[in-house]
Amino acid sequence: MKSPKVLKGKGFTLIETIIAVAILTILASLGLVFGIDYYKSYSLNAEQNMVISVFQKARSRAQNNINQSPHGVSLQPNSYVIFQGSSYASRNVAYDQTVPKNPAIGVSGISEATFEQLNGNSQTVGDIVLDNGKRTATISINNEGRINWQ
Repeated sequence: MKSPKVLKGKGFTLIETIIAVAILTILASLGLVFGIDYYKSYSLNAEQNMVISVFQKARSRAQNNINQSPHGVSLQPNSYVIFQGSSYASRNVAYDQTVPKNPAIGVSGISEATFEQLNGNSQTVGDIVLDNGKRTATISINNEGRINWQ
């Protein structure tokens, strides 16, 4: 019976293997960094769109004179509340609509905006600033109830 042949010099050396693993590790870490940046950017854009739609809904409800009452939005620590009434403190709690907030996005600026019946004018003028730690997005509300964003 013949013994199997042993191949000499036909494999990878330890140094070649270590270099290949190092190159793959560097590429994977770069992909992870870019992936996290993309996710943060996506999260900020999604939260900005959510806040804009919440304010637009409140303004639309006020313009359509739903329940013959002004409507507004209150920015709470963990949520956005669409309310019915002239202010969050004097609102009719039965008509509250709560939208959850992304905890990774910081919100600063005005904490409440109310829109008048029929014309949709805002009683509150100011900016809402969304911050994800790397980028910010600003949403502005003027006295005519117009909602602008950047």
